Amino acid sequence: MVYEKNKIDFKILDNSNWKLIKALQQDKYTRNWNEDEIEHLLEKGGGQGLILYFSKKPIGYCFFRNLMDETEILSFEIKSKYRNKGFGLLLFKKIESLFVDKKICRCFLEVNKNNNLAINFYKKIGFVYIKN
Repeated sequence: MVYEKNKIDFKILDNSNWKLIKALQQDKYTRNWNEDEIEHLLEKGGGQGLILYFSKKPIGYCFFRNLMDETEILSFEIKSKYRNKGFGLLLFKKIESLFVDKKICRCFLEVNKNNNLAINFYKKIGFVYIKN
């Protein structure tokens, strides 16, 4: 893998780009958010997110919501063509820096028990299994 930092960009998920999530949702184990849900979470439900671009193309995103000093990751996805190349780690490190800036003390998420790719990724970056 070659890491070309100048080809990587991040954009905050907002009213101008949130429809990109629909095109990025590919994982059969990840909840596919519909437009109404995304719009509602962004406007009224504390939803936030980040889109990862590589060579000016959106290749992944993280959708989360803050609950006081905690964050719940609602959806995290990298397009299959770009998986296992370090892009997920780059995206997570970026959102983690946002959490630190906002004084977030804890981050949690739910993962489908059959989604071994996600489970292994989250374990690798330090998440701890709590319950099934």
